[in-house]
Amino acid sequence: MRYVMLHYHILKNAGTTVERILARNFSQDYTRLDTADRDGLLSNEDLLAFLNGRAEIAAVSSHHIRYPVPAAPGFVFFDVCFLRDPIDRIRSMYDFFREKPAPADPVSELANASGLGRFVARMVEEFPHFVNDAQVVLIANGSVYDHPPGELDLERATGTMLRSSLPGVVDRFEESLVAGQYFLGPVFSNLDCAAVPVNVSRRAGSSLRSRLREVRRACGARLYSQLESLNELDYKLLKRTRSEVLRRYGLVPDREARLSLLRARIRMLAEQQGGNPDRAMAYAG
Repeated sequence: MRYVMLHYHILKNAGTTVERILARNFSQDYTRLDTADRDGLLSNEDLLAFLNGRAEIAAVSSHHIRYPVPAAPGFVFFDVCFLRDPIDRIRSMYDFFREKPAPADPVSELANASGLGRFVARMVEEFPHFVNDAQVVLIANGSVYDHPPGELDLERATGTMLRSSLPGVVDRFEESLVAGQYFLGPVFSNLDCAAVPVNVSRRAGSSLRSRLREVRRACGARLYSQLESLNELDYKLLKRTRSEVLRRYGLVPDREARLSLLRARIRMLAEQQGGNPDRAMAYAG
């Protein structure tokens, strides 16, 4: 039986840090698998064809694979997926594209031509699939945005996250990792989930509350309220997933000691890499 870890990488959900964890643990047996098109898709058939041609691969991270987790003879897949406060995620996308412009990408061009408030307003007007419960859509419908998501989409996404091998939320990143490392231990006995955060925006270290206040100021009350309404289902999914993360974390023996050990490992890695140990605990990217 072949065990493979699959990281469903949602943009700006601390995914690059998760990639670093996988790369350090699996080394040559880990790979990223993406298309050239940012909006491209890889079917489960594409994924299985790749894996059948690369017998050594035990961990894959991709922006372009979609749920449901594949089922195939001879394989057992363990999925990893992190969620984030949806408005903070939009804010982080804005920062990301301003820091790392993507030529010919309309969202990147908009971010670099606009203030934050104008960026949000134009995204609502022109790119609703990026700002209307985008995480629910990605998980429930494989990124197909052909209708405003509803309760059935939320229930599908919730079921997927509750069944996930390693569900995570960015605002409880370390607790997510402690629980994941413990419960995946019987299969991946040497799994070490410590990693220095990477691809973090310039607002790293600020609180979620302060970042959301900044978005509210930039948008104004009316637009911000509209943004909250457009992400009502994402907030419900985030809350349910956070509860599941904390439920699993609560079942981990000696969880506080394990959490302290993880934090110590992250600081040690930051020092080894010449980084700032105090900044090493920021996951605000």
